[in-house]
Amino acid sequence: MTQTHHRKDRPQRAQQLLRIGLLATAGLAAVATAAPAEAVTGPAPASSGLTMPEVHVTVDGAISNANRVHTRDFRASLTVHEFGDTVGAGVVNQALASSSGCTAGEHCRSVALSFQIVTMGGSHLHLDARNVSRATNNHCTGCETMAGAYQFIVDTPQPIHLSSADRAALAHIQRELQSLRGTGDSPAALKQQADALAARVVAVLRSAAARTPAHAAPTRAGFFASPTSPRITVHSLMDGWPS
Repeated sequence: MTQTHHRKDRPQRAQQLLRIGLLATAGLAAVATAAPAEAVTGPAPASSGLTMPEVHVTVDGAISNANRVHTRDFRASLTVHEFGDTVGAGVVNQALASSSGCTAGEHCRSVALSFQIVTMGGSHLHLDARNVSRATNNHCTGCETMAGAYQFIVDTPQPIHLSSADRAALAHIQRELQSLRGTGDSPAALKQQADALAARVVAVLRSAAARTPAHAAPTRAGFFASPTSPRITVHSLMDGWPS
């Protein structure tokens, strides 16, 4: 699990809001394990006019389960969140895959791939980003169980806005991610394909960030401006893949 913190002195109000948000994140993470997450691409609509920075909390993931009744399971998710001007955020991305009760003669194959994209900018103070990947075999001889979690955090001085071309490119990557469902490729080859799609996501985000003004947004009373240059952070965790 990868955890990233960006901290500065902040007002008590923002600290209280973020604490509440992170408690909600923990609760949502527990709920997210109850059902598979399907692929979603849908940036939040851009707000109009001057608004105060917000606290955002979100949990995304893909959960796959294979067993002797359902020996093949593939789940993939690509989710985009455009947070805009943000005072703090708690985000969780998780890929969870399990195989249970299969035999060497009829082995299970369980694959979970989750891509989470978060853009944020302006006067934010704190980011808690958690990326989780877990693959488990339960009494499952010869089973292939693979989980890959990819988390992309875009941090810009001014709130970033993905263009229609950016969203179209990400939607195309999403379709290619889903098309891996039918592949019988080895775990090593499947990992290479997922890594290649992740690299294309980075290219789209890098192009979008380059169009964002490089100067910091005006500092509001009680808030501190973000850094003066765009930052793209990628967390990738694979479990069950060959070393």
